[in-house]
This record gives sequence, C-alpha cells and structure tokens, in this order.
Amino acid sequence: MLDLHVLGTASARPTTKRAVSGSVLACPEGLVILDPGEGFQDRFTSARRHLKTEPGTPRLRSRRVAAVLLTHGHLDHTWGLLPWLQTSGLDGREEPLTVAGPVGTTTFDHVREHGFEGTPPGDLPASDLWRQMRVWRELGATKDLLGYPIIWRLGDVATGRWLTVTAEGMTESSAAWTPEGWSNHVLTPLVSHHSVPSCGWRIDGPTTSMVVSGDTASPGLLGTTPGPDVLVHEATYLEEHADRADAHLHSTAAGAARTAQHLGARSLALTHFSARLNEAGPSLAEARTVLDGALPCVALGDGDRLTVHPDGTVHHLTREDVGWQPRLLVEGRR
Repeated sequence: MLDLHVLGTASARPTTKRAVSGSVLACPEGLVILDPGEGFQDRFTSARRHLKTEPGTPRLRSRRVAAVLLTHGHLDHTWGLLPWLQTSGLDGREEPLTVAGPVGTTTFDHVREHGFEGTPPGDLPASDLWRQMRVWRELGATKDLLGYPIIWRLGDVATGRWLTVTAEGMTESSAAWTPEGWSNHVLTPLVSHHSVPSCGWRIDGPTTSMVVSGDTASPGLLGTTPGPDVLVHEATYLEEHADRADAHLHSTAAGAARTAQHLGARSLALTHFSARLNEAGPSLAEARTVLDGALPCVALGDGDRLTVHPDGTVHHLTREDVGWQPRLLVEGRR
C-alpha cells in the first residue's frame, strides 16, 4: 500500500490553515519525503504525534526515510530539509539517505565535470538545486557532521541524464531508480514545466502508483501509461486568474483536471492553493466541471492522507482531532 501524508497544501505563502509544501510517502519498504518546505520538521513531528491517536497505523520513523525527492528548488519546497537532516543525525541515524532533484543542462554538465567544486557558467539563481546542495554540504550535510552519508542525485530531466554524487565519487545513473535496500518500489522523475528546472515524481509499487506534480504549468507533466491510481497536482489558481498561472508557470484547478485526463489518472487530488483562496471549494468545483464525472476529485487539506491499496482502491482520509475520517475516492481495478 502507498500512504501519502500531506503536511502542507499552501503555495509559496502559508496561511493560518495551510503550511507550505511537504509530504511523506509510506510504503512497506520505508518512507520517502517529498518537497520539505520551511518548518517541515515541526510538521513531521506533529504528524508522528497524531498517528498515535489511531492505533494500528504504522508510525513515521525518521530512520525509515530512504530518500528525499525534490521537484524544484524554490524555497517553499526545500527550505525545511537541512534542519530535518540535522535532527535526524541528533536522533542517531546511521542509514544512508538519498536526496534527488532536477537541475538545468548547464549545471548538469558542470556537475559531470567538477562535482560540487567551482561554479557553472552564467548567472546561477538561488533556486538552483546544485547551489543549494552545495550550501547544505557546507553547513553540515556530510557524514562527518551528520553521522550518516548523503547520496546526492541530480538530473537533467528533459534528457533523462542523472548523476549520483557520493563521498567516494560520481557515477552516471538511470532516471528511474530504487532506494538503497528497496526492491519493490520504483521512483521516476517526470518532465514538468515551471520557471526553474523541475520535475514531478511517480512512485510505482508492484500493483500501485501515484504521481506528485510539484509546481508546473498545465499542460506540463509528461508521463507514460498506464495512468497513476491517483495524481496529486498543484492548483494554485482558478481559471479567472489564468493569466497569472501562465505568467508564473503554475496550474489552475481546471488545468490540473485536464492534466489528469491527459495522463489517464484514475483519481485527482488538488493541492498547493494560493493564499488568495479562502477555501478550496471553488477550486474543487472548477476541476469537477472539467472532469464531468469521468474521474473522482478531492481538495486536500493539511494533515490529510491518500492511501492506495494493492487492488487500486484509493481513499482520501481527512484529518480529525482524533485520527482520520476515510472516504472512498475510487474503487479497485476490476
């Protein structure tokens, strides 16, 4: 089973009800963190505490996190990573951790020749993930200071070229990969379309699949069949502000629905809402109008979960004061 704990559903500006991006995906082999924005470790701790209110649900243990998947380098998707890395070291973690994310072609070519040394030619924005990874290393994200090794994976998603950088050296890697110690779940970057190098991530188990879009315009995500059991897609704007979505290469709720149709997804979950939206009802209505009943759609809130069972059954679990309230999103495959 795939179990996505959604710990933030706001866009770049948090609100009193929504934090910025950050999710944890649980599967039988371990955990994967996606886009840990600012304040992530506080939200991770809160999620672990809330799980104690629901007996029988597997706990989120830091030492079971095998990988961190970054969709791009904007700080609302990355700024919480370093504190979490350092806290994991204080907690006694020894297991290797992979941190993966996309970079531009120029940066990739520089990494292939120089690793984390030197500087790529041209202006390098603060959102460049190679630049952030190098700063994280300088600030203590090394085995000597953390107590466990970091495996850095950087990819030029459009060309499918990926590199793995460790303390021992650098190797070319495949785009799709399986975390160390895993054998039944594959992580695959998907081409997306944003203002900085970006990608979505697809997670495939033996009979389950999920896609998390990250920030992207619509149409933006390029994927392969079969469609995922659930697509978690950003819906920053409504169609009435499509000009803003186009200008910043974000999606509207209607655009997310069209992407779900294009990918052949079996269900859609909206997230990453603009602070201008007081609530997600209009976004949900807009997406459902496009879908016209062809596939189910929900709007996510902070603390919600999405579960995909081995037969393809998908549930949306809404966080309550005690536990979660489950609702069937889509029935299993027949």
